[in-house]
Amino acid sequence: MQADSRQFFEEVKQDAVKYAELKIELLKLGTYERTGKVISVLSYGIILTALTLFFLMMTFIALGFFLSDVFDSLAAGFAVVAGLWLLLIAGVILFRKKIRNYVLNFVIATLVANDKKRETKDETNTSGDSIG
Repeated sequence: MQADSRQFFEEVKQDAVKYAELKIELLKLGTYERTGKVISVLSYGIILTALTLFFLMMTFIALGFFLSDVFDSLAAGFAVVAGLWLLLIAGVILFRKKIRNYVLNFVIATLVANDKKRETKDETNTSGDSIG
């Protein structure tokens, strides 16, 4: 009788250890998934930002040449463009808190939406419905 109970508790202990190991592994995989998604969103944002900056730079160079023709002075045309860049920089500095909050809220909303999407998917899997 005592040997049976000892064996039973040994099996329960092994099951509990295995359960804990699986839960840790699931937590790791969830962390990897979230990290990967955050990095992919950030990478996309960086690429889009770089392309936008190149577009803006080319647009402002073209504007500089256009204004040079209007003012009959290359220096005056590009000085106006430099002034526009300074206004843009001042605007970013002036609204830095709003920009930070916007980016933070966007990232949080994206992660929460991703969690809700995953929870909905998990509920569909556990409810017995087949996922096609």
